[in-house]
Amino acid sequence: MTDVQINAGAEAKTSKRAVSRQAARTSPTPEAPLAALDETAFDAAFDGLDPAEKHAVFRNVGEELARTLGAQVIAQMLNGSELSMREIGAQSGFDHTALSRIARGSSKTGPTLWKVFALAEALGYRIELNAVKK
Repeated sequence: MTDVQINAGAEAKTSKRAVSRQAARTSPTPEAPLAALDETAFDAAFDGLDPAEKHAVFRNVGEELARTLGAQVIAQMLNGSELSMREIGAQSGFDHTALSRIARGSSKTGPTLWKVFALAEALGYRIELNAVKK
């Protein structure tokens, strides 16, 4: 069984294909660098949100994490398999086109956690999630 680890702090590895797609989409004019994050101002602005707005912020962050981390993990498992995408779909019970969209990161919400675990089981992987206290 092969291990797949998810580390939220790890830098993402980008394939050459993804880099070339990004380069084609960038504008020719350089953008100004981002200003340093003023944590006090950020905390004050967040504290000023009503509960529904805070919920929306957390929901959006969660969806983005699911989309990006889920895409990385699923792509890693799919690339490590010797099966075709259609064979993986037939073996795991998932639509091969949906798996492809998720692995490319073009899915709007990303995979659910159960989908990551189910695909890992079907392909012979073990998923390890961990949290490290600051």
